[in-house]
Amino acid sequence: MVHINTTKIDKFKNLKDDYFVIADFDHTLTTAKSTASMGIVPKYLGGECLEDRLKLYNYYRPLELDYTIKLEEKQKLMKEWATKSFTLLSKYIKSEETIRNSLKDANLYLKKGAKNFLEEMNKKNIPVIIMSAGVGNIIKEFLRKNECIYDNIEIVSNFFEFSEDKAYIDINNIIATSNKEYNRIPKEVQDRIKYRKGSLLLGDLIEDLKMQRQEDLEKTLTIGFLDENIEKSIEKYNKNFDIVLTENSDFNDVKNVLNIK
Repeated sequence: MVHINTTKIDKFKNLKDDYFVIADFDHTLTTAKSTASMGIVPKYLGGECLEDRLKLYNYYRPLELDYTIKLEEKQKLMKEWATKSFTLLSKYIKSEETIRNSLKDANLYLKKGAKNFLEEMNKKNIPVIIMSAGVGNIIKEFLRKNECIYDNIEIVSNFFEFSEDKAYIDINNIIATSNKEYNRIPKEVQDRIKYRKGSLLLGDLIEDLKMQRQEDLEKTLTIGFLDENIEKSIEKYNKNFDIVLTENSDFNDVKNVLNIK
């Protein structure tokens, strides 16, 4: 833990339970060393699917973590990555069974304390929005498998639909880190949370801050998990997030800082 905005934390504590949560999935709810949801099926299938996925990942992932790239150029690159990745997955995912099978031995793990955190949010009837540029089917099945998908959770992500042994996804409307924004949240969910006095936002990329509206960031406590390129990125994370957690911090650290019981 390297940065704490005590003023914002005190404001958040005063909200009691009158807030909602917006959280990224990959490397936020899951551990830093977990496979991203986009990579689960390629790792399971292996062969050409995995080879092509790794080529894309090895080229674009360093660019995703590079905050020296101009915003407009980076957004273009991230949209390009997402388009190529989902086009690739569409060739290989044939059914929901492919999704279920890919998770059986997947390197995908919740951060310590994350399951308990989601359980507590459910008990307190605090809405949780999981917004991800990854694969929504993987996220939903993974949470179900880990017995921590609740009625208060809304998953806003890229979902494949299946028909006659084929997977379909609207490539022109996919969520990438370049357009992962509050307006992606369904209106009926926005209506449920609009009278909450504040929010808690958790992510591992600075771009995740776009999950909340710019005008509402002042009443949002933001937490950033930084586990890669720490030395290069720490200054920017400290400027953008109210709390920055490093060195594989987990949700027990989150609960301790916020005094969530």
